[in-house]
Amino acid sequence: MAEIRLINNLKGILYYIDTPLLNFEIMNRELIKADELSEGKFYPWELARCGISYGSINAFFKRRTMQENCMFYREHLRAIGLEEFNFDKYIMKNNGNNHLDNFWIRFDDFGARNFEEICNQDYPVI
Repeated sequence: MAEIRLINNLKGILYYIDTPLLNFEIMNRELIKADELSEGKFYPWELARCGISYGSINAFFKRRTMQENCMFYREHLRAIGLEEFNFDKYIMKNNGNNHLDNFWIRFDDFGARNFEEICNQDYPVI
């Protein structure tokens, strides 16, 4: 059975390097807050093309996660501290960053505080 990849509850500021782009809050799979902070500059493709919505934010993060059933998937989850897939926790564990680009999320009370911390995170070798 395929994993459900829908953000349930997530709140933070989406950054491109050290430029804040979007202060957002999702509650119960609904976008309840979306304050643009960069006048649309540096937006990821999904937000730039499709606008700011729950669907575009969810699509952005779906693209940034390791796909179910790929090689070392279970090992990857365990390495980041998850026994099973939980989309919200997965995003929080890596600050929404996938190390293929410079987007990340700053959370109020969890994780990295700036882009330098994102770049210097130690990830376990799988």
